Amino acid sequence: MRLPLIIPGLVLAGLLHGQATAPALDSLDRYLADAVVQFDQPGLAVGIVKDGALVWSKGYGKLDLAKPDPVTPQSIFHLASISKAFTATAIGLLVDDGKLGWDDHVQQHMPEFATADPYVSAHMTVTDLLCHRAGYLTFDDDLLWYGTRYTQPEIMARHAGMPLTYEFRTQFGYSNLMYIAAAQLIERVSGKTWNAFITERILQPLGMARTTVDVPSLARFTDVALPHVRKGQDPAAPQKSMPYQDLPGADGATGINSCVEDLAKWDAMWADEGKANGKPFISPATYRMLTANHLPMGGRREGAALGWFIEDFNGNTVITHSGGMPGFILNHAVVPDKDLAVIALGNGDSYAVFAVTNKVLDLYLGDGTADPVGRMIPRIQELEQEDALRRADRAKARQAKTKPSVPLDSLAATYTDKIYGDARIAVQDGKATLTLVPAAGLFSGPLSHWHHDTWQWHHNDPFLEPGYITFSFDTDHRVTGFKIDLHSPDFHFHKLDFKRP
Repeated sequence: MRLPLIIPGLVLAGLLHGQATAPALDSLDRYLADAVVQFDQPGLAVGIVKDGALVWSKGYGKLDLAKPDPVTPQSIFHLASISKAFTATAIGLLVDDGKLGWDDHVQQHMPEFATADPYVSAHMTVTDLLCHRAGYLTFDDDLLWYGTRYTQPEIMARHAGMPLTYEFRTQFGYSNLMYIAAAQLIERVSGKTWNAFITERILQPLGMARTTVDVPSLARFTDVALPHVRKGQDPAAPQKSMPYQDLPGADGATGINSCVEDLAKWDAMWADEGKANGKPFISPATYRMLTANHLPMGGRREGAALGWFIEDFNGNTVITHSGGMPGFILNHAVVPDKDLAVIALGNGDSYAVFAVTNKVLDLYLGDGTADPVGRMIPRIQELEQEDALRRADRAKARQAKTKPSVPLDSLAATYTDKIYGDARIAVQDGKATLTLVPAAGLFSGPLSHWHHDTWQWHHNDPFLEPGYITFSFDTDHRVTGFKIDLHSPDFHFHKLDFKRP
């Protein structure tokens, strides 16, 4: 999702100045409690790992706003893209096993792997999969796994038709799809599914007993945080909980659910440079490979490692990755040289977790006076105002008293996007419904006339705002297809091009 990519740069620069002694944490609780209120955060769990131990942890807010149960350090959250470091580590374990090489071409192990460029397909290495330098635009083809029934092989086969945007290995483009390919690579090489390999080689050895790799497994747990969204991402709408989305097609890019107490064990291993309980969990060479800069990015964010990003705070190298899914935003950061890690898990769509991380880092690495909440809130308000203006401009541009140029019945048909698949428009009793067939549960709903040959689409997804469907015609004014205008920094609806046979 977009949030891990745009938020850290808002507030971290200039916060850290160097503090030699351990900070007093008595004021942190009050600061975080206030942050929850200011960000209107449903629930938040925070942990600080120092010298291999979880030295401070606390929960704030609720698991579900509709119920009284509080968030605790044992509360399970969906980790979203924080899962990528687990996938990269699984690859590293296979390298340590001698079953893979970082410079192996992916096609050595998966001959069917393909991109739209034959050269890139043939030369894509294991390392390339994990550091966002394949050449895709950020979030390309994420609609292939979001709410669809496609299997991972089907997703990758369809993604092979997506044109590359950048030259291979030259620019950053955040790719969930390459991590899905990495999950398939793990299965191909190990003979075990991504779920089984992550569980057996990472979660169980580290004692992460409250961590799962799928949504159905959550049924055996209590103290599970529910995601909270505002209908259509409208800031004025109330926050409501929703069920977890089971997205097995995205395994590798996402998929793990965990809590502060379990993540403390995971982050302690990273803070100790790949050691768990004093023994190597991954080899020193693999640790260095996973945390090295494989794609320089410039600025405070120095570059992309494998499953991590590298940042510099006051001369300290920090490896970090955040996560975002509808109803969840999460963050964690590890400072290996200081044997320090910060974990912040949130079950809402606010940016509170970044302010929390920044505050804790400043307590340990700065002078302890930074106020990231105070710096972030005005910027968030500006973003909300910009978004409100965008919505108002759309409403203002609507042309009243116009009519469609063709009868409603002429829209009924099955349309096809060559990568995504089919969409179906059905007309019954004078009403039209649009369904994106691969994700019929999320993306189905009525069409209401907006103006001219554009219709507003009221789909079922509780997170995304309504879309706008505009039809195209041939020279005889027969319907030939439609495009979708649905504002989302996370999903590329504008790339869909549905054609009528």
